[in-house]
Amino acid sequence: MLARQALLTGILAAMAPLISPANALAQSPSQLPTIAPNLARTEGVDTVSGIAYTRLYVSAADVPPSATLDLTRPTLTAQCTKRPNGKTFFELFVNFGGVTDIAFHPPWTPADGGLFPPRTPKVTMTMEFLGYTRVKPLKRQWERVLQPDGQYRYNPPGGGSSNLDDVSYFFRYLRALPTLRLSVQTQSASFLTTALMEQLHKEPLCTSAGL
Repeated sequence: MLARQALLTGILAAMAPLISPANALAQSPSQLPTIAPNLARTEGVDTVSGIAYTRLYVSAADVPPSATLDLTRPTLTAQCTKRPNGKTFFELFVNFGGVTDIAFHPPWTPADGGLFPPRTPKVTMTMEFLGYTRVKPLKRQWERVLQPDGQYRYNPPGGGSSNLDDVSYFFRYLRALPTLRLSVQTQSASFLTTALMEQLHKEPLCTSAGL
């Protein structure tokens, strides 16, 4: 009996380094350690799809900087991914509070069931870039993703999208006007993006995506 218990303990110890950091964090998801004021980071490789990802989280501008990021507050998430075929992608997500799920959710594939991807609700979101000068607010289409509930993703150009610009197009605004305010219906949140922009240029997956 003791020998069997010792063997089990050894197996669990050997598996510990293989546990995904994102999965470990997801078990206590309301706080994330910050790497800069109001900026946190996770990375990993999805075991099912084989997609490598880096995710950067920015808390709302009205949240005082601290050693941890409070995921119960509005959060802007920048996600850089690399698929097994070498293709890289950049996506931008936002929620207006109460979304603590930081897990990476891979894109739909036919293996998930059905012939076509499930339809997602689309909303028109106002994007404002604030700084030393004022530019006209832009209205762009975002989609409410299936997981996690309450999260929106900038809808990239293509079939099923009314947007003509890729989300990286707006970086030219953020370099000069570093506060991004996003509003939809009665919800609104502002994010300071200077630390995010600096970190994106340090991330290999993000630079591979052309950022």
